[in-house]
Amino acid sequence: MKRKIGLLLILSLAFFSSGVLAAGLPAYGADEGVIIYEVTSGDILFAQKQNEKFYPASTTKLMTALVAIENGDLNENITVGDEIASLDEDSSTAGLEAEEVLSLNELLYALLLPSGNDAAETIAVNIGKKIAGDSSISADKAYEAFIAAMNKKAKEMGMTGTNFTNPHGLHNDKHYTTAADMLILTRTAFEETTIKAITRAKVHEVQTNKTKHKWNNSNLLLYSNFTELSEEYRVANNLSGTNPVFNGYASSGKTGFTEEANKCLVFEGEGNDKNMIGIILNADETVIFKEASDTINAVVKEYELLEWSTPEAEDQVVQVVNYHVFDGNKLKYQTNDPLITAVPQANQADYTAKVKWDETKVMGDETLANLETDLKAGEQIGELQVYNGETFVEATPLYAVNDMKARNWTDYPILYWYVTIIVILILLAILRIMFVQFMRKNNIRYKKIKIKKKSNSSSRRPSNGRSSNQPPKRRR
Repeated sequence: MKRKIGLLLILSLAFFSSGVLAAGLPAYGADEGVIIYEVTSGDILFAQKQNEKFYPASTTKLMTALVAIENGDLNENITVGDEIASLDEDSSTAGLEAEEVLSLNELLYALLLPSGNDAAETIAVNIGKKIAGDSSISADKAYEAFIAAMNKKAKEMGMTGTNFTNPHGLHNDKHYTTAADMLILTRTAFEETTIKAITRAKVHEVQTNKTKHKWNNSNLLLYSNFTELSEEYRVANNLSGTNPVFNGYASSGKTGFTEEANKCLVFEGEGNDKNMIGIILNADETVIFKEASDTINAVVKEYELLEWSTPEAEDQVVQVVNYHVFDGNKLKYQTNDPLITAVPQANQADYTAKVKWDETKVMGDETLANLETDLKAGEQIGELQVYNGETFVEATPLYAVNDMKARNWTDYPILYWYVTIIVILILLAILRIMFVQFMRKNNIRYKKIKIKKKSNSSSRRPSNGRSSNQPPKRRR
């Protein structure tokens, strides 16, 4: 788990489509691939057929945009070529013309707002030449280089159930994805500054060397009234009056449609501190925007974020019973990533968080514990786990903040110094008794040594300078 249980693991769990966590969310079509995700918490609120294969249609263009931005220059001018001539007449286009000159940034608006397949083809050929490192290669070779880059990027992002054959999403049996993979792509795309700005725009106008374009966003959640759309768009899509699927919390999105894929929509909504992303694939065109709008309302209005731990929070502390005397008795621990749970407001009282120690290292509860081994700062020592009643929901690792050794024999004399002093005194007394008994047993007594003092007379010299023991010399 990086912040908590990894996203790909979460996506594989059927638990997240349970009735409790899906509280307030609308009923989705049985054949739809669906994931509803809350960004701040990182929680999957609902998932259905998330790992099954679907055709992504024009939601593909999010990957096209990512690869183009990664390998191109937004300010560089690009000339539209013959690559757009191969598109069918009923293909979704931005109305580009051959020899028209636009910057890559403008082409991305043409790609993402009206979902222009002509923009996708132009981007693929021109950026493909940059990826190949050869501006002289054919359009077909450049196109292949761009598609290869799309698939490489998908693998790098962890999209294991996806394969791209084109940059626009027109049907190909080998062009497919999953709802789980589309969540990974959508999260990344909506975090990219340029894509974020474009997908949140309702309309964009640009004057080129050929004509003036006005492109409307195909995400109908953004418009309160259809009069905000161009007349051409309203007529083409049979729209008029007030928009019944308008959602003031909706922020961005990308649509897609082919006969084989049906209607696809990836969308984002924000409000009341919540930020959600939704993926709906293979939906009926008449209901998909309502499903999306109802989903946004449910997450924003009916869910609550419960914050259990953040890296910025004060370190948690557990008192250690068998602490090493020089380390103190407090083990500090923390999470390196936030642990936040998105829960239905009506059920938030059912959620609790508790510490689960790694019992090879720490035993006990959150207030009192024993060390099973020495610990180093930064070492994982357990998990902070969230439960809905008795049901496990998610977790994030706990790490030791300070080094700490388990108690050893050298600690006891210091910890119990008063006992140590008494023991030493008793030992000294025992040794004294033993010594005295030893002396008596061996009849050993102390002897006094007397020092004789010399008399004053013997210490004096004779007045004549001779020794008193020498005989007197005779005169001759």
